[in-house]
Amino acid sequence: MGIRALLRSGRTPVEAPVAAPEGTLMGTDGGFRAVVDDRGGVRPAGVGHGVGWWIGAEDRWHDPATEPAVRQVRPGPAPVVETRMRVPGGDIVATSWAAVGRGPAGAALIVELANETPAPVAVAVTVSGDVRTMSVDGRRLIVGGSPAVVLDRDPGRFALVDASTDLWGEVTAGRAVTDAPGPVRCRAGGAAGALVVPLNHRGSMRFAVPADNLTGNPAEVFPAAGSVAAGWSRRLDGAASVALPDEVLTAMVPRRLVDLLLAPPTPANAIELARWGLAREAGEQVRGGDRRDPAGWLDAAAALWLLHRDATLFTDPLSARPAGDVIDDLVRAAPDTARSRSSIAALAPLFAALGDDRAAADAAALGPASRVVALPEASEGLAARLATPGDGTLALLTDVPPTWFGQDIEVHGLATTFGRIGYAVRWHGARPALLWELDRHGDSPVRITAPGLDPAFVSTDAAGEARLEAPR
Repeated sequence: MGIRALLRSGRTPVEAPVAAPEGTLMGTDGGFRAVVDDRGGVRPAGVGHGVGWWIGAEDRWHDPATEPAVRQVRPGPAPVVETRMRVPGGDIVATSWAAVGRGPAGAALIVELANETPAPVAVAVTVSGDVRTMSVDGRRLIVGGSPAVVLDRDPGRFALVDASTDLWGEVTAGRAVTDAPGPVRCRAGGAAGALVVPLNHRGSMRFAVPADNLTGNPAEVFPAAGSVAAGWSRRLDGAASVALPDEVLTAMVPRRLVDLLLAPPTPANAIELARWGLAREAGEQVRGGDRRDPAGWLDAAAALWLLHRDATLFTDPLSARPAGDVIDDLVRAAPDTARSRSSIAALAPLFAALGDDRAAADAAALGPASRVVALPEASEGLAARLATPGDGTLALLTDVPPTWFGQDIEVHGLATTFGRIGYAVRWHGARPALLWELDRHGDSPVRITAPGLDPAFVSTDAAGEARLEAPR
């Protein structure tokens, strides 16, 4: 079918986007997702309940949801967070991460609680929210027939309540019982429960919030947080990287990429992944997005092609579905607008690479295809500040804060519509030296500029070194 016929053959309605969850999103490749809020509470995706923890210290019970002395950090790019709560004598540290366990364990959100104080404490692991039935099964709290939380040890005490009783009051008043109670049912959805265990000084414990029917010990079947962090670092091996005078921006790049890999696929996310060199992951999103924004997904496909010029990115390696079919679906779903036609025109070389000369000719006839038409918000974001493509020009460092003057800058592997660019800035007194290398998509010359450092500088060399004038 020709491109023009595809544009007339179908429409997909645009739906409102779903609000992003608050907190740090965690998950696994299999689709398991959970959010850890800034107080260490866990909210698994797709359920109405959450999992928390309370600490019974020497003075009283402490709930991180309400205590003032709670701090949270994310030490690296990986979705691993540390939540610290101050109690007498030191901190209780909750480290949270998601992982897939060995064997039938499935995926889970794991929380490891470490007692850094010199005294033992009591830990109450709680489940509450929209819960109508709750029961105890050994180390597990069961909600609606599925385990909501699994401990790594046998509880010493238990508390189950319905909407008529306050769980906090039962636990903190010492009314938790030593024998597992019977199930609790609450038509109002106010059932809640807690498993209480002792935690020695300088000791640690784990509990898991599982996606499946976990029966194993969370301390034995799931990898440690360090192993998970290392795995996420390996996933970013092919991504672009930066070393900027602004340490916050430098650290933000890999963290942002991890968050994009976990977030629901959107056209903007796919384009951002492609810009930062994660072409395979961007291709997965383009092929499998939910199509709530058909024009946006067509833009994302055009952007992926313009940035990487790789037809295999549009082929599903599992189903071996032809790339042409994927693009046909995108064109069919898109509205017949000037924006969509421009994105289709940008895909004309892709159709030619796939051997569909008719589609290539039809796409090219739809109008001029700018190198930047398929990159929404091309003037915004860190990637655009570091390398902005124009009409035959690639502008590096379009906006350089004066606080960066005199400090080294490095960019490696950033994808642009002209090819992947790497460059560095070194200083010789007040004058910067620019070293660059552009792995061009073709043989056409590209004008390299650096307007944020020296507006007069221009070079058509794909690689080179130049000493620029001192910035004003």
